[in-house]
Amino acid sequence: MKITVVSDTHYYSKKNGIDGKAFIQENSRSTNLIKDSQEVLEAFFEQIVEDKTNDIIIISGDVTKNGEPDSHIEFIDLLRKVKAAGKRVYVITATHDFHDSGIGHKFVGDEKVETTATTRKELWDLYYEFGPSEAIAVHEDSMSYIVQLEDGFRLFALNDDRNHEGKSGFSKNCFKWIEEQVEDAKKNNQLIIPMSHHPVLSPSPFFSLIGKGDMMGDHEIRREQFPDMGVSFMFTGHSHMHDVSYHFSKNNNIFYDITTAATVGYPALYRVVTFDKKAGTMQIESKHLEKDPDIQFNGKNFDEHLQNQFFGMIKKTIEAAATSIDEFAFAANAFSVRPKVVYRYGWIFKPVAKLLCKLKIGTVAKWTKKETGLKKADYSTIKDEKVIDYIISLIQNLYGGDAPYSPDTPHYKITMGLMSIIDSLLGVLGIKIGKILKVTENVSDLVEPLVFNSGIPDHNITLPLKATKEDIEKIIPDAKSTINKSKKGLPIIITLALLIILLIPLIPVALVALLIAYLCNKIKYADKLKEDV
Repeated sequence: MKITVVSDTHYYSKKNGIDGKAFIQENSRSTNLIKDSQEVLEAFFEQIVEDKTNDIIIISGDVTKNGEPDSHIEFIDLLRKVKAAGKRVYVITATHDFHDSGIGHKFVGDEKVETTATTRKELWDLYYEFGPSEAIAVHEDSMSYIVQLEDGFRLFALNDDRNHEGKSGFSKNCFKWIEEQVEDAKKNNQLIIPMSHHPVLSPSPFFSLIGKGDMMGDHEIRREQFPDMGVSFMFTGHSHMHDVSYHFSKNNNIFYDITTAATVGYPALYRVVTFDKKAGTMQIESKHLEKDPDIQFNGKNFDEHLQNQFFGMIKKTIEAAATSIDEFAFAANAFSVRPKVVYRYGWIFKPVAKLLCKLKIGTVAKWTKKETGLKKADYSTIKDEKVIDYIISLIQNLYGGDAPYSPDTPHYKITMGLMSIIDSLLGVLGIKIGKILKVTENVSDLVEPLVFNSGIPDHNITLPLKATKEDIEKIIPDAKSTINKSKKGLPIIITLALLIILLIPLIPVALVALLIAYLCNKIKYADKLKEDV
């Protein structure tokens, strides 16, 4: 059996406003294409409809931008067209699809104004024809349901938007219902195909650091319970990352979290999954749009347009910080930093931003020579690459999956060589980063997944549904780091201590210089600092 997996469509109706200062600011801080979501989703579903190899589509939540009634109405109309073309569509909603208060926002002129929003209790009836109407079992409170897709295959559509304890996830009553449904499926020799919205497993240690609150509630418990009860995988979304992660329970049962990227933001992918019940496998294929949607790309292709939407503002903000306080104030406002704050403190960040914008990989390569063993010829082709561009590429890797820099590449060696120096420095200072971050034991383990995916391939892979640790070892890349452990921590500390001692007499001069710079900045931007914007 074959299914199509889609997540985080974030449909936005143009009726909610696509012009004016407030919308421009909203759009500039968004990782998704807002104004063009309709055209992008129409192109995606047109391509999916043209695929005659399967007729099942599952959508794992956050179907609208923010629960706007018009967004729901138009998205449902789109899904009805997909169904009319012969597809079976199964939907769960999630936290972006409603507001309990019934109050949302739209954009009128230059203002963001209050308007009505869809409430949670409305969602079940709105999407009843996309799954619940075919259900063989329902948990009404959570809006979860079970569908017999065909003989031997059951869809578990598990809505985890709340657990009644202030988090996403499943209430005790809902999880008991899930356990009962799993037992019934196993007794009837059904292959369970589950989807939920929030990740059970973190797509990356970095995501665990910055996005733990975006994980499924009680995920540390659920990642043990699901595999032990016989649920070996889950299709999820929410993080907008394209990832396949795995975990073995304490009883050595495998669990895969297969999270699918948003369709309206980089990398804009969906999955086609083929289940072979006899072989006990699922084949996962990732699909991108083969034909550009009917939108303006400003001289770019669709992939470049997505990258610019997601990462372009980050780069523009850093570059503005290095060159122009006025441009920095405008750009930073997209990240909810008030212009007044930038005008007051932007002069402090300017030299740091300048250094970051000028810094090249070749310079870092020289710093890490002992750790990497690289010669100039080994990195000659990348020595002029800007570090800022490379950092943005690492963020792209976090979302796009399958980070490309294997341990034999200079990018990997230079990056991990620098991380080794940082770890050495922290070690000398007695700073145990594991106790602070509570994610990894060192900086190297935190950063490495952004550089190289040493786990299961995120895009295309065939996975055994019942896997041993030996099975997984055959799947993951056989690539080991060749970085020499850095011993530079102590020399760096000694050098810095000597510099501080030598510069002590200059501290009064430095303080006077800082005071003058502060006063000059205050005079130059006096009018801006008075503005309450």
